[in-house]
Amino acid sequence: MRKIKKFVLAILCIFSLTLIASCGEKTIDYVDQLKLGTSYAGKNFLTDGVGEVKLYQTVDGDTAWFTSGSEQIKIRFVSVDTPESTGQIEPWGKAASRFTANILENAKVLVLEAHDGKNATADSTGTRYLAFIWYSMDGTSDLRNLNLELVQEGYSYSKVTAGSKYEQEFNDCANQAIKNKKYVFSTDVDPEFDYSNGPELNIKEVYEQAKDLLGRRVNFEAIVTRTIGNYAYVENDVDGNRYGMLVYLGYTAILNQCFVEGYKLRVHGFVQEYGGLYQISGCNYNMFELGQPIDSEKYAQMVRILDKKASLEPTQITPDQLNKGEINTRTLVTIQNLDVESIYQNSTIVDEGVSKEMTLTCMVGTQEVQIRVAELYQNSKPIGENYFKGKTISSLTGIVDVYNGKYQIRLVNINDCIF
Repeated sequence: MRKIKKFVLAILCIFSLTLIASCGEKTIDYVDQLKLGTSYAGKNFLTDGVGEVKLYQTVDGDTAWFTSGSEQIKIRFVSVDTPESTGQIEPWGKAASRFTANILENAKVLVLEAHDGKNATADSTGTRYLAFIWYSMDGTSDLRNLNLELVQEGYSYSKVTAGSKYEQEFNDCANQAIKNKKYVFSTDVDPEFDYSNGPELNIKEVYEQAKDLLGRRVNFEAIVTRTIGNYAYVENDVDGNRYGMLVYLGYTAILNQCFVEGYKLRVHGFVQEYGGLYQISGCNYNMFELGQPIDSEKYAQMVRILDKKASLEPTQITPDQLNKGEINTRTLVTIQNLDVESIYQNSTIVDEGVSKEMTLTCMVGTQEVQIRVAELYQNSKPIGENYFKGKTISSLTGIVDVYNGKYQIRLVNINDCIF
């Protein structure tokens, strides 16, 4: 009987120790424990450092646009750094972007809190505000901190700095995510990321097969015809026809100095979709690549300069060709004799020192043509409506684009507009 009691006691001890150990490994929901200690009712983020907002559009895992009243504000999530999924493409970037988008697009309440809990301040780019994003999916439950949740779920590294708001919570979440080896803290392969060097194609194949190539790396030869801001337009002739692609360089544009008008490149990047059109992202260039074999493994995933003195003349087109979609998008064209009939701006920006995009409705004979004017400057001064109002454009060169099913020409260089 004593032996049975001892055996039962031993079993109970082992069970108790196992239970204690398992309790010690229990995953903690730090996000659920954290509460927003500031009232946001009737407050405005820009003036009060906290306030309820509406989602305008998602960008990636740690960036989004919101509207506060009539103002649009771009927010960089503070204390986090998710893998890139736009200008650059990194493992787990798409997963992080999707996680963020799902919450922001379905939340019933969204609240922004300044990074220090006091003042809305811009990041190093000067174009985005730093903030914590709080949300409630049903509109009645306590708000959750999305920034902290990105770290807790392993979609982001913690970038909290000493003395920052919620420093301890971010450290606790990061340590737990590292222990659990979740996503960015794991050695797992991201099934959505293309680790290959990509196939060697021509630009026509990329243009026509973009849907099937979405998310994959590709290589093709093309000539840079125009650049603007963080974008470059590249195109080439294949089988007697012109094909073009938009390359999004993101905030690494300064590093991709190979995207210069007149340069012929071996473009390497990922096929992405934005605004219903396909583009190339994730391009990288090494300025010290000279002398390396074109098939060098080290530079297999790099953009290469093939010729610095290449060029492609714009295609002369008629209004009929444009409006019927006979000209491929993203290609450089010239159209003549446009009478500016009306001008439309949809920007809420009121600063007279800032350029705004606008749409010109023009007539070429009896046919209507739409010209989309980018945010352009001349001698450091913004181009506004008065620059075009009531004038006749004798020659305009720009990129064929499409918006809401209607073809238009995008003016990206003011020198391409001749009156």
